[in-house]
Amino acid sequence: MSCRRRFLPYGAGILLLGASTVMTDSGFLVLFNWVGIMLLFMAGMIRCFCGDEEWDFFSYMKEFILMGAKTVVYSFHIFHIRDWRKESMEMWEESGQEENKKKEKTGSVVTGIVIAALLLAVIFPLLASSDRVFAGIFASIFRMPENLNVGSVVGMVCMTLFGVLIIYGVFCAFASGGCRKKEGKDRNYEAVTGITFTVILAVVYVVYCCVQIYVLFLKNEGGLPDGVTYASYAREGFWQLLFVGIINLILVISVVYAFQKNRILKMILTVICGCTFVMTISAMYRMFMYVHVYHMTFLRVLVLWFLILNLVMMTGVVIFIYKETFLLFRFITAVVSCGYILLSFLHPDYLAASYNIRTMEQMTAADAVYMMETSSYDAAPALAKIDVGALDYTDGLYTESIVENIHRQYFRKAQQDIDSRSLREYNFSVWMASRISP
Repeated sequence: MSCRRRFLPYGAGILLLGASTVMTDSGFLVLFNWVGIMLLFMAGMIRCFCGDEEWDFFSYMKEFILMGAKTVVYSFHIFHIRDWRKESMEMWEESGQEENKKKEKTGSVVTGIVIAALLLAVIFPLLASSDRVFAGIFASIFRMPENLNVGSVVGMVCMTLFGVLIIYGVFCAFASGGCRKKEGKDRNYEAVTGITFTVILAVVYVVYCCVQIYVLFLKNEGGLPDGVTYASYAREGFWQLLFVGIINLILVISVVYAFQKNRILKMILTVICGCTFVMTISAMYRMFMYVHVYHMTFLRVLVLWFLILNLVMMTGVVIFIYKETFLLFRFITAVVSCGYILLSFLHPDYLAASYNIRTMEQMTAADAVYMMETSSYDAAPALAKIDVGALDYTDGLYTESIVENIHRQYFRKAQQDIDSRSLREYNFSVWMASRISP
């Protein structure tokens, strides 16, 4: 089959993630760029091989899991080998006797070579260690070049074989006929059941959101328990709200698919989505309060990014509640893909460091050292702006000379790193850091 036009958006995302890998020095981003490439490739293959126009959200998820498992199976040829043997036997019967004998001899020769190789793997080292002259003859023949990195060669060979196996497994999985057009299942559950438990959740959520509006957003400290300050109240709970938002996203989608259509149920689900918006905004507000005191980090950038992403995805879910032909899975795939690609090019390390340098009234020496020791070279343009002489050294942990040495060493290591890299290992972020002179 030819590559269809519907694969082009997925291919564009794959290429952008590949470009991002060359642009970043963050190990986290490199890992998830690779994961994103594989997921986009699988999603694109589903779009090309399967008639997915009428699939529902969970049919997509089921197909992802199924094709992922079949890819692993076919990569190691566990089940497909049976079909290969069957085809080989049919060809064997149809061919002439002379050709059969030639194939039999060829197979015998290959078998003999394999047996000899296995035996020599044990015998040859013993012979070489028993006689220096014998060992010297073969050492001169198989001497490795001095500048050859054996570990790098082995790594490239293994990764190439791994890539070949995975790609082969993917195409075998999709060509096996398991991927077919799927209709959405009938809703088997009474709407009354869904209304009963969702209305209870909605009431709890409404009460919680009223508390958020009254105490957190309107800053009415009179509603706080004794001994609890507004600052300490605002800086707690964002992790819990993050997980509740994820649960609500999955819950609403599941209810829409599982229960029969009902106007009241749709209204209750809309209330739950609205409360999720309030909870997500509350979590973002709490995170900003936390960052204001404890500054920005790589992880806190990721949390804020995901909260924004959750708001956009919940917007799609609200549309889906009232318009069930809305392609929710593709919408969420597009939102997550575009959001992650944007994040990977913006570099969270750089965002965190630049925010801290810009907003700290008086940066301490410990703050500067922490950023330099924990940040990748993505943050180099921001860290170069640190004025070592203007730092606060009153805590006595570091002296100005020590911080200045750490500052210079950060960029000196980048220069050493880029000099030791080959063209295949080139990284734009490291190269930029090596060009900066603080």
